[in-house]
Amino acid sequence: MALQFYFGPSGSGKSKRLHQDVLHMAAKDPDCNFLFLVPDQFTMQTQMDLVKESPGGGIMNIDVLSFGRLTHRIFEETGYGRKPVLDDTGKSLVLRKVASSVKENLPVLSGNLNKIGYIHEIKSAISEFKQYGLSVERVGELAEFSKSRGTLYYKLKDLKTLYQAFDAYVAERFITTEDTLALLSRAVHESKIMKNSVVIFDGFTGFTPIQYRLIAELMELSRMVIVSVTLGEGENPYRIMGEQELFYLSKKTVRDLQKWAQKRNVRQAEDVYLGKGGLPRFRESRELAHLEKQLFRYPLKPYEDSQKDSIPAIQIREAMSPAGEVRGACILIKKLVLEQNYSYRDIAVVTGELETYGDFFEREAATYDIPVFIDRTRGILLNPFLEYIRSALRIVLQNFSYESVFHYLRSGLADFTMEETDLLENYILATGIKGRKKWGELFTRNATEQLNELRERLYGQMTPLLQKQERASDYVKALYEFIVAGRIQEKLLIFEEKFRADGEEEQAKEYAQIYRLVMELLNQIEGLLREEAMTLQEFADILDSGFAEIEVGTIPGGVDRVIVGDMERTRLNQVKVLLFLGVNDGNIPRNANKGGIISDIDREFLKDSDIELAPTPRQQMFTQRLYLYMNMTKPSERLYLSYARISSDGKTLRPSYLIDTVKSDGG
Repeated sequence: MALQFYFGPSGSGKSKRLHQDVLHMAAKDPDCNFLFLVPDQFTMQTQMDLVKESPGGGIMNIDVLSFGRLTHRIFEETGYGRKPVLDDTGKSLVLRKVASSVKENLPVLSGNLNKIGYIHEIKSAISEFKQYGLSVERVGELAEFSKSRGTLYYKLKDLKTLYQAFDAYVAERFITTEDTLALLSRAVHESKIMKNSVVIFDGFTGFTPIQYRLIAELMELSRMVIVSVTLGEGENPYRIMGEQELFYLSKKTVRDLQKWAQKRNVRQAEDVYLGKGGLPRFRESRELAHLEKQLFRYPLKPYEDSQKDSIPAIQIREAMSPAGEVRGACILIKKLVLEQNYSYRDIAVVTGELETYGDFFEREAATYDIPVFIDRTRGILLNPFLEYIRSALRIVLQNFSYESVFHYLRSGLADFTMEETDLLENYILATGIKGRKKWGELFTRNATEQLNELRERLYGQMTPLLQKQERASDYVKALYEFIVAGRIQEKLLIFEEKFRADGEEEQAKEYAQIYRLVMELLNQIEGLLREEAMTLQEFADILDSGFAEIEVGTIPGGVDRVIVGDMERTRLNQVKVLLFLGVNDGNIPRNANKGGIISDIDREFLKDSDIELAPTPRQQMFTQRLYLYMNMTKPSERLYLSYARISSDGKTLRPSYLIDTVKSDGG
């Protein structure tokens, strides 16, 4: 039982040294299991690196895992976790159901339950409680702590009521994603894989309380737990000055792990410090090496070097608009590849506003024939298939109102041409026809045979949804019959092929996934709520909650491509050139969210309780500097920062404080 830290600045080779040491230990002790845990995005890359660095070209007793994959492995071995896992979509479905049953006991939240996205916010709050190990009782304690702040007190009381109802519903049937780690903390004690193993954590910036508890169990069971921590040269990992420190999050991680080790009587092995003799990543760039040492450190020492590089390693660029920034970035990438022998995989792009810059990059990259991978997922609420389903249900719920009927007919999937829809709409407007009864009878007032044929076609399409239903499973079956009768899968395939032919790959991938995702949602509703009695309105609300959770993502289509990602979420590896776009106020530092059930002001107040929640906006701002440091020290040869003068909607923008910081640094 031991805990060991590997400390080093960004670029010091912590991962490489860990790979070498683990490979050496694994070869020396082939009967020991080595579990190498990394963030999800790093598992495949870490496996490749270990195999390449292994003298024998294999890693027989080394497993590269994420928290999720570790959970799966241990549950498979021990037989724990037999209950179905409730993912985010499932949680929203259950919350929608239980919220309707306790609505009368929710004085503050009940008025917003039918707003699109509100159940998602409640789900996020409950997920946060679970991630931070808060029981229903602890949420009640938070509410009591907030008695002096009226609205917050009642919000927390409502959340406690929902949390309690949610837990009661899932208790004997399912397990949530967050609860799997709590269950894993018990399961590891029955695992032969874990006993006397060596567990390594690499690439993490910190852990949640529930993850700390699991790591504490692993400390007791394993031979050694090794954790890599990003820390500047000369920094004392055991001395915390305050949240304003650049490496506060790293030091907090060390402090928290130490506390758990002391509670479990786990000894601490000698620390490994890297980077004292210079950083391997910046051997070819004095400017980037200087930036790593000086960024966000005070007092700041400007860069002074008589041997100026012929091409500056750090450059700042200005553009008129975000679109202009992206266009300039594409031109630069093309020059680097065609004129300076870089590969596309040597180049990466990050931004603090991926929603804006990702869309621009998708279009411009196609124009310049640059292979890119936009590292993001996106919601599909506006997809025509979802609009087709929602508008069809609305026809029944609103008794064939004018708005619902023609929203459905214009969804693009209803088998009505634009001319037919216009003809029918003009007739309905002229005659004022509305209601199921009128649509179910022959049109007689100046009606042509074609108009009645259109009426019959529409009414026939609605037939599966017009039958009286009582349970969730009945509604699922009726909706499935409606979708199949409409030949939606065939139509979506035609859309997919059209988008692919037009070079709109991301749209094509969305249409390739959407049918399967909706069928999976219907299967979840069937599995979770099969025998539950409900109205059509409740079923439609549950569907909307599920639709709001569906996101489509893509995986890289090839090895040689430029990654475009978010500065906090995206993990980069072996990048020579980094382009940092959108370095404007509002993006860096990122504007506080101001959303969520528990507001930013609420979080600042709750920080003074003894119950830990997700970081406050102030803490997030300090943490963001660590992400900036890690991104800006990621490239080994060149760093480009750019900002826009005018936003996409014509508003004046200011450069971020980061621009002046880098200028002061002399880069």
